[in-house]
Amino acid sequence: MVKIFGQIDSGEVAARQEALSTWDRRGALVWCDDFEAPTFCKWDTNIDAPGTCALSTVEAWRGSQSVKTVTAPTTGLDVTLEKRFNLPIDRQVGAEFMFHIESGKPLVRLYIAGYNGTNYFGSEVRYNHNTGLLYYWNSAGAFIELPRYEWISEDIGSWIYMKLVIDTETKKYIRFIFGSTEYDLSALNLRSNADPTERLLVVFIYNMAATNAAATVYFDNFILTQNEP
Repeated sequence: MVKIFGQIDSGEVAARQEALSTWDRRGALVWCDDFEAPTFCKWDTNIDAPGTCALSTVEAWRGSQSVKTVTAPTTGLDVTLEKRFNLPIDRQVGAEFMFHIESGKPLVRLYIAGYNGTNYFGSEVRYNHNTGLLYYWNSAGAFIELPRYEWISEDIGSWIYMKLVIDTETKKYIRFIFGSTEYDLSALNLRSNADPTERLLVVFIYNMAATNAAATVYFDNFILTQNEP
């Protein structure tokens, strides 16, 4: 028997492992889904008929599968993925995923809702493929346009990275990343109001039709983090 190597510490193990996120490595991992499981059972869904949501081997960011969503051909109808978590111990939380537009003009939305036993706080960012514009949801409930992003292909067929980081204690945004453009949102408050719901964090991912035509979007590599700088 040939001894290949002796014991290694956890730091070296981590260094040898492939990073879960190759775009933004800040934050400590809480939960992830690469959609490689044989069944789609980790998420709740809400689907406006006749939309569909299912695992697919046609497209994938990494691995062999992603989740394929197809909306109804009506403006405003959507396919929603929902995941619930206990509110993480660390207050600075991030949610990220990759998405790939196959057809149509979707509105891709990332919405994070939180409850701490006293208050609700909500945050959202969205990309409108029909107009090419980005927005965030402000504390008054309005969607505010963000400056034009750079170095991202909007062509059908590309994979696009989206990440939102918030502070659940101060109820403020921290940052938003779209492709290779990072937005500092740390001066902005989340939408908040009194709510007695116990400690809970809910992440929603939407594919919403922005025109009266079906929109097909693949999602892959969802990651939830805490202890974000």
